[in-house]
Amino acid sequence: MTTSTASPGRLFFDKHIETISAGKIDEMVDRDYAEDAVLITFFNGFADTPPPITIEGRENIKKFFHDYLRTIDFIDIKSLDFTEAENAIFFQAKFNCKLGQVSVGDAWTMRDGQIAYHFGFWN
Repeated sequence: MTTSTASPGRLFFDKHIETISAGKIDEMVDRDYAEDAVLITFFNGFADTPPPITIEGRENIKKFFHDYLRTIDFIDIKSLDFTEAENAIFFQAKFNCKLGQVSVGDAWTMRDGQIAYHFGFWN
């Protein structure tokens, strides 16, 4: 039997990416985001307003991620820098998707094991 040495934050991240990559957006948002979560992002692939875009609440975050996944189609992580603190997770990644290779950075503040504030950066 192999024992995982991954931190709780890294396990949370891995499950988050696994679920979104599988297209299970509603499951991911319901599990990972607080009911009153706020997502602020500079991703401008489909929004009607210029970034930054502020999305509030699970239902709106679900809509955002459904549109996001339709836009990028898939996530194939090529590099990842990851760190965490008691109530925060921060990462930078490069991944391939339908749009080519992109660079992202996200900061999540956590409350009761869920994302309360999600700041997303896109390049």
